[in-house]
Amino acid sequence: MIQMPENKRNVPPVLTCLDGTDVSDSRIWYEKRRPEILELFRSQEYGRLPDMKDVKIKIRVADSRQGMEIMEGRALRRTVEVEAIRGGNHFSFNFVVFIPVGQSRPVPAFVTICNRGIRDSDPARHFLSPFYPAETIISRGYACAAFRTQEVAPDYDEGFSTCFHKLFPEYREDRPGDAWGAITVWAWAASRIMDYFETDPLIDEKRVAVVGHSRGGKTALWCTAVDQRFAMAVSSCAGNSGDAIARGSRGERIKDIVNRFPYWFCPNYQQYKDNEEALPFDQHMLLALIAPRLVYTTSKTFDSWADPEGQFESCVQADPVYRLLGVTGMACREKPMPEHPLHEGRIGHHHKTGNHDMDEYDWNCFMDFADRHMK
Repeated sequence: MIQMPENKRNVPPVLTCLDGTDVSDSRIWYEKRRPEILELFRSQEYGRLPDMKDVKIKIRVADSRQGMEIMEGRALRRTVEVEAIRGGNHFSFNFVVFIPVGQSRPVPAFVTICNRGIRDSDPARHFLSPFYPAETIISRGYACAAFRTQEVAPDYDEGFSTCFHKLFPEYREDRPGDAWGAITVWAWAASRIMDYFETDPLIDEKRVAVVGHSRGGKTALWCTAVDQRFAMAVSSCAGNSGDAIARGSRGERIKDIVNRFPYWFCPNYQQYKDNEEALPFDQHMLLALIAPRLVYTTSKTFDSWADPEGQFESCVQADPVYRLLGVTGMACREKPMPEHPLHEGRIGHHHKTGNHDMDEYDWNCFMDFADRHMK
């Protein structure tokens, strides 16, 4: 019998199906409850991709080099191009992979969803940012890759007409209620990097984490829920519509986020403005979709807009699914003090002194957790 945590925010029970069936074993979870939760997120929040069967994807290494100019000889750098073609429409985006040299076996890797400017993920490494400390990641034995969200789907309301969206011009004027938003497209792009990793003999594609901050954190969670090839999701300060419970939010609410960023989500999500209690799910279920794989979330002391209490509550409420599947998810029931990371279970979390950001402290916590559970 799985002991359920106190339901502090009256969230829908993760182990009860929509028809009232109790999820008493892993078979019911995988065959019934997990698919219906996944469909709820597709149809009501993030949206579903259009039919991709007639989209041709080409992935090629455009450049590969090693030398003292690449992290003082400590890494191999590959520049990879992803091209998508549908009829007469096409678009492409690039990402850069750094792989530590001198390793005796394929290495684990981190994929970073960069929702910031070029300086925060500079592939040439002329600008070094704590947001994406590639040198530190390499020094700890991990490969790393980053792509910029703006190259895949613009982070502004442009009418779904550029980048990925231009592959499907028929959706510009007539978008169904469950049509994809930008978060779903960014998640699709992260999965294309995984496609490449599966072909690179220097990378262990079974040990790959996807990382994102804020809107990128929402994307990392959704990507890992949808694409079960990823071993770990890392969500930094994702907050509302990401890793924070929507019900009873003490910070940002659904109406705040969809009024400002409607294009992140499917049109159906609009109906939950000032109506969180009507949600047939909540964000703890997004974490539960990843079980029994690894999840890591973070919150910051001065980031009340992201609702740190709600973020941690998601971890606690997702834990029963992990226990159903035979592992510990969140081992603690009380939110930790700042700078006291929780790494015991397969759901990790830390609360850090600071503002809405991701820095080298966070990254070292991510890698400490990965060292323990993934490496």
